[in-house]
Amino acid sequence: MLAAWLPDRFCTGIAAELDVATGELGWCNGGHPPPLLIRDQEVLDRAPERPAEPPLGMPARLAGTAREAHRMALEPGDRVLLYTDGVTEARLANGPRFGLEHFSDYIIRATASGRLASETLRRLTRSIMDHHDEALNDDATILLIEWRGPEKDHRERTSPEHPHTDLIQ
Repeated sequence: MLAAWLPDRFCTGIAAELDVATGELGWCNGGHPPPLLIRDQEVLDRAPERPAEPPLGMPARLAGTAREAHRMALEPGDRVLLYTDGVTEARLANGPRFGLEHFSDYIIRATASGRLASETLRRLTRSIMDHHDEALNDDATILLIEWRGPEKDHRERTSPEHPHTDLIQ
């Protein structure tokens, strides 16, 4: 238990699990912004949003709510974006924040252009660092999950037409 290990402290985090066979995403959010669901080149407004839960290490009795595990069915081609507030709150000295709107717009444009998830994250990270003048004041973590659909026969996945065997990038 974190509270016993680090008394008077807490941390934030998300635990998530994707069933690659069915597309069911499960997660438990301990103090982070809600994930974003990108489907058909748009962010589905509040699709994976759930009530805020306490940070890890903060007893639920103090936060007034019990921790819950959430579930959501993904559709082939869906992307789920998990991130920390340090990403959207990044700013230049006396400048505007990177912002959630800029952040989600960036992902949508990359999805529309057909950019791979790995390349999208590489470019997004570069953009955030440029916006923040190469020095972050808070943690800035991003995880982009892309579910391509149910796995098919192994031979099809490893054929020259389908060289990628990874379902999550």
